[in-house]
Amino acid sequence: MEKNTPVKYAICMVLIILAFLVHKTAGYLLFLAFLIYILYSQRSIFYQVLATRAYKKGDMDRASGWLEKACSAAKGRPSVKILYGYLLLKTGKLEEAEKVFEELLNSNIDNAGLLQAKSNYALVLWKKGQLKDGIKMLEDVFSNYKNTTIYGSLGYLLILDGDMNKALNFNKEAYEYNSSDPVILDNLGYTYYKIGNIKKAEEIYRKLIGLNPNFPEAYYNYSCVLKDLGMTESALEMAKKAKNYRLSYLSNLKEEELDNYLEELQSLIATKSE
Repeated sequence: MEKNTPVKYAICMVLIILAFLVHKTAGYLLFLAFLIYILYSQRSIFYQVLATRAYKKGDMDRASGWLEKACSAAKGRPSVKILYGYLLLKTGKLEEAEKVFEELLNSNIDNAGLLQAKSNYALVLWKKGQLKDGIKMLEDVFSNYKNTTIYGSLGYLLILDGDMNKALNFNKEAYEYNSSDPVILDNLGYTYYKIGNIKKAEEIYRKLIGLNPNFPEAYYNYSCVLKDLGMTESALEMAKKAKNYRLSYLSNLKEEELDNYLEELQSLIATKSE
């Protein structure tokens, strides 16, 4: 909503009251026109609500369509366009997402919007195969602004980059910043797993699973930890839970990989029972 919108509304209400004082019919007509104006001027909010409903139902195409309409209706509001770009990215429409974020980066938006756009564009760079450029951009954002989302994104990319000491130090810092965020917990638990500290990884993942995370990587990664601890049946249970959640384009875990892993666990259990 624009900064001067409340002033506009106040002026309109004064005019409506004056119209009622002059003639009741004129007042009703002016009030009706005012309602129509509000609904039209704020239609982007309505589109966002519809997009959210479609997203929760798993209808990503419809969600993208409603957000595209919201962007057209909310020109000058970068937050809506950032959300649209992120959804495009999450659903694998990389070129379209790249275009959205490049338009934002080359436009005259406020600093908060610019940092948000950069943090999302960094993910575009990663998916284009430019992991180090994505990390560099996120580190630039991080030097100016810190929040849970940036801690989560940068922590994940550092793991993918392979410098586990750097990833561990950063993800421990992220955990101190927010010890109840599922993505941060997953990053830290997985880092411990990658460096061979299975006991610490299990401790972190136990806490994470208690939060009922809604992304499959949490359950898959915990399953890998349990498997290494020799708890094959518990590992299978977690892997099956991972199948209950939709894999995102932003995930490094693939459906085929998860299916093969499930078969491996089932085979191990069958061998033990013979």
